[in-house]
Amino acid sequence: MRLTFRDALGAAFILAACAMCVRLGFWQLDRLEQRRARNAVVLAGMRQAPRPVDPALVAEMRRDPERLAFRRVVARGRYLPAAEIVLRGRVEGGRPGVHLATPLLLEDGSVLLVNRGWVPAADAVTPPERPAPPAGTVAVEGILQEVPITQDRGGRSISARGDTAYRRLDRGEAKARLGRRVLPMYLQPLADTGSAARALPVAVPPPPLDEGPHLGYALQWFSFALIGIVGLFVLLRRRGAARIS
Repeated sequence: MRLTFRDALGAAFILAACAMCVRLGFWQLDRLEQRRARNAVVLAGMRQAPRPVDPALVAEMRRDPERLAFRRVVARGRYLPAAEIVLRGRVEGGRPGVHLATPLLLEDGSVLLVNRGWVPAADAVTPPERPAPPAGTVAVEGILQEVPITQDRGGRSISARGDTAYRRLDRGEAKARLGRRVLPMYLQPLADTGSAARALPVAVPPPPLDEGPHLGYALQWFSFALIGIVGLFVLLRRRGAARIS
């Protein structure tokens, strides 16, 4: 069967679209493997006994923070509420609010940011109240996560009341605010099951350990490719039969 130029062009377009669908399907499978690998790291870190944040661990954080991501630790120190960082645009149970990241001055003089959790704010920027952290020396248990260095220094913004809020934590901006060297990781405390329900701040839950929608998306893309190929085959057969008749 000889194809006209128009038929050949249409077939080439359909095959290119099918190839793109297959490529997107494999990309989603790659995302799935990345998600599974991250889940394994999170589980491994959280299942280990809490490690004290001592000078040896501080040195590890500064040398290779990525390796300690999601590691369960206990940090002892004193909160510095005057230098607290407000992270805007956070949602809890469908309600807008912010996260409060409070510096913790460790016993060796290092500063570790602690995301104490969510508090409500109608505009998702300016909370009407900020629950004060405990005074004196405290022990905070949680998991470590890396503080990035961002292009926009955390996306700083100023509210109508003159308060400063950030879209995300930024290592350089935190250092500038505190005037101290900040560790390249922050602590995300684990929820205290013995505390009063919904006490503020609400602890941020650990990262979800599901596999996400990637497998479903991959199957969809492969299905689109299969539909395109089968459709092209049927179309060409009908065109050939029409020419013969």
